[in-house]
Amino acid sequence: MVVKEVFEVLYSPVNAFKKIIEKPDFKGVLLVLVLVISSMLVVQYVASSKLLLENRNPENDNWTETLFNQHNWTSNGILSIDATDYRLGNSEGNHSILSSASDQTKIWLKLIDIGSINCSETGYKELYFFIKWTNDAELFPSSASLKLFSGSEDSYFEYGNLVDLLVSSGNWTNATLNVGSDIGWTSTNSPNLQNITGIEIQLNWLSSSNLSLKIDGLFFRNFVSPFETGAFESIILPMAFQVMLTFATNWILWAGLLLIIARLFQEDLGRWNVFFVIIGYSFIASVIYTLLSAVPLSTLPMLNVPLDPIALNSMLEVMWRPLLAYQLWLYIPIIGEVWLAALGAIVIHQMKETTWSKAATIAAVAFAIRFILRLFFGI
Repeated sequence: MVVKEVFEVLYSPVNAFKKIIEKPDFKGVLLVLVLVISSMLVVQYVASSKLLLENRNPENDNWTETLFNQHNWTSNGILSIDATDYRLGNSEGNHSILSSASDQTKIWLKLIDIGSINCSETGYKELYFFIKWTNDAELFPSSASLKLFSGSEDSYFEYGNLVDLLVSSGNWTNATLNVGSDIGWTSTNSPNLQNITGIEIQLNWLSSSNLSLKIDGLFFRNFVSPFETGAFESIILPMAFQVMLTFATNWILWAGLLLIIARLFQEDLGRWNVFFVIIGYSFIASVIYTLLSAVPLSTLPMLNVPLDPIALNSMLEVMWRPLLAYQLWLYIPIIGEVWLAALGAIVIHQMKETTWSKAATIAAVAFAIRFILRLFFGI
């Protein structure tokens, strides 16, 4: 009977609450809680199917934080660590690698001893870094190249069009290069994409000058499904606990507000613990609108999720936020909250035979207060 009454709240709430009020049963609330957790996991599954998570090597900005560690930097200029001018700050580090050369026509930075990195079809797909150069004569480089060594410096892949990605002297720019033998790279001495062991970046000019070259935020990366990495499985238990905590908070807050506002309107809704159980049944509505929100979410395009929250927000602005499906996904829960408030009004009407107008007013005031609390305090 408890199961029947829980679902009857969805299609015949007046009759359902009449039965629940006569014999409130906490097992019904527990069933609702299980369904709420299940519905949230469904939505999380759908969301995870639309995301590809950034996977880096190295995981942090280790290569441009020190000159020598597991790796080694070399250059034709004077090497140093710049702690004042860097691009990938905060949690990713606060240094860049700097090389300075006087009266030269070229400047290069070389990173070796990085281990063996797989950049084949089953490995990392992109090389990501920030680059900044200066030339005292303000001349733009005539050419620039990037090499990926494989085993030795005599065996390498070379990208010869790096100059196209550079900006003016003294300005940082990001370079993101797709790695692969058939996408703009040439090979020398049979290098192996499954065994990338070093990197060299070189800028060339037609006349000599004082030069500098800085590199920051250097890493290989690809984007992988949360199901491949185990990220989805790892969040199931923490998420279930968080949903249970959120459910309890919203349940207590909503029932408490209804009791308080009813008292202000001189309506006694009886024993608070009984009222809490009855209101708990109304949260079956959240199961339905949560599942409904999965529908527009499932139509969104795939999204590559970078670790950088600023970059992620920029991608959301471009990829998802303009879409109607995304807007629906955001607003369905708000419609669901209105549904929950309507069910609260039905409970009040059924418990004390309060007039419909008074019950609706109590629920509306409680809903408004709850909305304000959520808006300003996130509860």
